Order: sequence, then C-alpha cells, then structure tokens
Amino acid sequence: KFRHGVEYGSAVHAVMQHIRYENCGSLEGVVQEIQSMIRRGLLTSEQGELVDASQIAAFFATEIGRKLRSGAEHLREFKFSILDDGTHYGDGLEGEQVLLQGVVDCAMIFDDGIVILDFKTDRLSDDQLDEASSKYRNQILAYAGAMERIFKRPVKSACLYFFSLGRLIEVL
Repeated sequence: KFRHGVEYGSAVHAVMQHIRYENCGSLEGVVQEIQSMIRRGLLTSEQGELVDASQIAAFFATEIGRKLRSGAEHLREFKFSILDDGTHYGDGLEGEQVLLQGVVDCAMIFDDGIVILDFKTDRLSDDQLDEASSKYRNQILAYAGAMERIFKRPVKSACLYFFSLGRLIEVL
C-alpha cells in the first residue's frame, strides 16, 4: 500500500482530480497524462510511479468513463457542507441538526439529474466486493441526498468504482 512514503490511494485520487479526461482513450493517453501531471507539479514522481495506469485506462473504457471523456458536464472533488436532520444518522438524534460535510469525487450533471461517482482504491478480491460496497453504501447515499438538495435535481445514479477490480457498483 505504501512505497517511498506515498500512499497509493491518495496518488490515484490526485490523478483522478487532475487528469484531462478527454486524453484518456487509451493506456498510452493515460500514461502521457500522468507524465504531464508530474511535469506540471500536480503529482510527484513517486505518486506517478504508484499509480497503475492500466487501472485508470480501464475506468475510462467503461460507459461512464467514456461519457466523461466525451465532455459530459461534471464536477470534481466537490466539497459541501449542509445541515441535515439527525434522524438519518442514528437513534436519539431526532429533532437535532447534524452538519454533513463531504467531498464528492465526481458528479456528472445532466438536465434530468445527477450521476455520482465515488472512486475507491481498496485492494480487494472479488469475494470482498459485496462487503466493501455495503461499507460505503451509507456514505454515497448521504452524498446523493446532499447533492439533490444543493442542485435541486434528482440523483439518478450513485456508483462506486473499485480500481483494483475494475468494477463499477451502482448503489442507487
């Protein structure tokens, strides 16, 4: 998970935050983008070495990745803070206001709604996928509720993308 003191997950998230989607139609394009981010100071060379470019390219080969490459309106690393009813977060919080803060990795904005994408860098086997998806389910559902309130339009899909398995899991 660690090499040269740099964490793999943060390196992948840095790539996905800054990579130019339109240039990611091939493995070679992803490799060139990572090298460009290193030259521009958006990634360290150590972070660049940690990232498996083939995993990034596999994401951009998915239907949702192709939509991003083709220029779908999107937000990256969207930070939000909203007050929410405590009943969503546990017993005894009825009538309380809870401050919900989060960062949505990627959201595509369409006229008929929003698609949320949360990138996961857990190293998993296929038999761990259901458990991992369940672990993140409440987080992404909370993000969906927040995005609906902020943008005043429905979230039509909320997905987790697990890089280690190249799998997209639709939660909503």
